[in-house]
Amino acid sequence: MKTLFTLFRKNAYFFLPFSLWIIVGGILLATYSQRELFLSINGEHSFWGDVLVTGITYLGDGIMFGAILLLILLMQKFRLFFIGLAVFLLTAIIIQIAKHYFNAPRPLSYFGDEAGTLVHTVKWVTVHGSCSFPSGHSAVAFGMFSFLTLMLNNKKLGLLFIGLALSAAYSRIYLAQHFFVDVYVGSIVGTLCTVLVYGFFGFRNSASAPELCAEAVMKANTTTA
Repeated sequence: MKTLFTLFRKNAYFFLPFSLWIIVGGILLATYSQRELFLSINGEHSFWGDVLVTGITYLGDGIMFGAILLLILLMQKFRLFFIGLAVFLLTAIIIQIAKHYFNAPRPLSYFGDEAGTLVHTVKWVTVHGSCSFPSGHSAVAFGMFSFLTLMLNNKKLGLLFIGLALSAAYSRIYLAQHFFVDVYVGSIVGTLCTVLVYGFFGFRNSASAPELCAEAVMKANTTTA
């Protein structure tokens, strides 16, 4: 628990806005229906918005996370590489199990015959019809950007990272790939996976510290003798 508290305190630039997102998102879900939330977000669009959001959505693509992990590996930061890989794999496993268990319809399938008049889609983006809940892109984006927040020394970048993660989540609704609840839960899954994995590695380090100290004392005594 102490390790997790320290984690949140040192990375407040990411986790404070994230906590606000959880609170506001929860209130919206409790206040408005799935239909209302989707149409209010998806309904605001433009041609240049289509172009911009199409690019933004790749922030939550597994390839992006994989590219970052490859860069870390090339830098020979092996511990960070394995932490990031564990975050990615844990996130992917949980999301895929949930997707196929719930098998929730995506917006186009949900609205059915009304979709043609109510749902905005981008003509160059393939829109899926099933396994909507939760959003994999949102989970990967939040998992990746929370991992980068913890990894980098400049903690103020957490503000940029939470903004990018939220943009990726927003893009999934704009592109008619997901509902609000999908990206909301996806963001929680991705962030929690990072916290749990990073916290576990931190616990392992703190747990081994007394052993290292004891070993150092023994060596010192041997040298003195």
